[in-house]
Amino acid sequence: MIPHMQSLLGRIEAGQIGEADVYALERAAAVRHERMPPGALFCPVCQHSAVRFLPFGLAGRRQACCPRCGSLERHRFLWWVLGRHTDLLRRRHRVLHTAPEPCLRARIAALPGVRYLSVDRYDPAADIQAPLDCLPLADASRDVVLTSHVLEHLRDDKAALRELARVLRPGGWMAVMVPYDPALPATLEDPHLDDPAERLRRFGHPYHFRIYGADLPQRIAGAGFAVRVLDSRKVLSGHRRRRFRINRNHVLVCTRAAAR
Repeated sequence: MIPHMQSLLGRIEAGQIGEADVYALERAAAVRHERMPPGALFCPVCQHSAVRFLPFGLAGRRQACCPRCGSLERHRFLWWVLGRHTDLLRRRHRVLHTAPEPCLRARIAALPGVRYLSVDRYDPAADIQAPLDCLPLADASRDVVLTSHVLEHLRDDKAALRELARVLRPGGWMAVMVPYDPALPATLEDPHLDDPAERLRRFGHPYHFRIYGADLPQRIAGAGFAVRVLDSRKVLSGHRRRRFRINRNHVLVCTRAAAR
């Protein structure tokens, strides 16, 4: 949930402001960083410690936001996974980053050997303004795709997955994060639901069309990927989860099938 959405919920639910306008307002708002004394908490993204992290989200999640770089729990877990469970930091890659998070964009773009390209439907600062189901990129033109908390915003996520598979070279890989509950037998979704208030009630966000369930790996595999699910509770010790302030999160590392 973006930081200022709570103040806009009434207008969103009444249909007085659209998704593009909400995210434009969010971009215009300066990122607020707080000076925080060093402490036991540590952000693996910006490599700074703090005595506490900031609250975030509609429910005011405690200790969620790094006061230095603005990373949230999912950003910190993704960055940790990229460094330890992929070759992103060790090899040359052509990277496509969808809806790039401010706390990660510059760090990934500055990695040695990375040829970085960003895509976003609404952000004019992105290298490409396009929907994920219709990318103006050549087949097999990217080695890596990073897409975090984007697919749930799309009516047709399967079309987007097919398009991402198209632009990835065979053997390339994609890191995916979404609202994912493996305890759900199947994904809860309604791609035809247009009421932001009802989407908020059913899916936890006025612009989400689904909450992914246990069928998510098979859903991604159907687009031509071999899928590996990394669970923060299994790949991080309790000490590291507490120190990094990482909650239950999953990164799906998806390798594009080789051409036959």
